[in-house]
Amino acid sequence: EVHVRGFTLHKDSGVKAPGTYLGIVEKIPYLKELGINCIELLPVFEFNETEWSLRNPITNRKLSQYWGYSTVNFFSPMNRFASEDGNAVTEFRIMVRELHRAGIEVFLDVVFNHTA
Repeated sequence: EVHVRGFTLHKDSGVKAPGTYLGIVEKIPYLKELGINCIELLPVFEFNETEWSLRNPITNRKLSQYWGYSTVNFFSPMNRFASEDGNAVTEFRIMVRELHRAGIEVFLDVVFNHTA
């Protein structure tokens, strides 16, 4: 399982487009080196990251709905996972195409009973 944002967000990931669909494309050689032939992407459809009113009990910072299990619009790739605003569909297609070219299958984690 791979979370699009979490897989490459940290600066140590060494990608030019951290936390994005294109960041995953940049990590394909790493996935191949590990012998990966399939990835399951945690929810990639548009969801509301700010739906919760929960706060960190130590810092009092507002917590976000990070994982995406409350889809707002199925079959619309999460725009915030694109490196360029409004380019989610194109970048998602590029990611899937390049993973397939590398011999890596792509599964999507979809939970239809978890909606916003």
